[in-house]
Amino acid sequence: MSTPIPNATTNTSKLLEIPTMTAPTNFPATSSPAPTTTGTGAFGVNLSAMRLSPNYGSTLGVTKLLTKVTVGKPKPNVFIRANTDESMTFAAMVYEDKEAREQYLVDPSVAQELGGLVRPVLLCAAIDRQNNPFLIPVPLPGEDGSRNPWHESLAQAVEHAKKVWLRISANMHVGAYDIYVAEGTLPEPVWPAHDMDALVQVAFRGKIITSLEHPVVQSMLGRV
Repeated sequence: MSTPIPNATTNTSKLLEIPTMTAPTNFPATSSPAPTTTGTGAFGVNLSAMRLSPNYGSTLGVTKLLTKVTVGKPKPNVFIRANTDESMTFAAMVYEDKEAREQYLVDPSVAQELGGLVRPVLLCAAIDRQNNPFLIPVPLPGEDGSRNPWHESLAQAVEHAKKVWLRISANMHVGAYDIYVAEGTLPEPVWPAHDMDALVQVAFRGKIITSLEHPVVQSMLGRV
């Protein structure tokens, strides 16, 4: 029996009529499960299943090593927070090599021999939006208990940063730092599981002066 072919007036989207074939009884009919589309996007991909969790590193048993801790004032465009724990501060004598932009931790006994070349600071643990820790050296008040406007405004910024995200910018006209508070509700910082001693050791690795024979001191005193 021939298969009827649609004429010109028939809807061309209609398929040719094919006789139904019956599967042999000795081969059981099988069917494939329908694809799951729950939670899929336009391309049939479940993107939610592919998203990494915020604590991805910890779920793999991976811990980020503390390999670098910078020392200095934050950049003007960087929002920061300061640690509220008093144990996360470290009073010390430091020497700043402004040409090399490096900070050295100086033993107090050595500092006595260097006079005004070094200064007492309070190293304060801070962190940026990427959760990178760093140390802000806030100059301590002089013997009369006062600080210059630059140092005082920096100290105030660190105190404010214990509560809110902020950034600081030098205002040359007034001789102090302006403080800008973040306008959005930013998440709380994730502090590394390290105490202040660990931060200081990493920050000043290879930059600790314990003797007047240290090459930096020799250069500082004009002996070399």
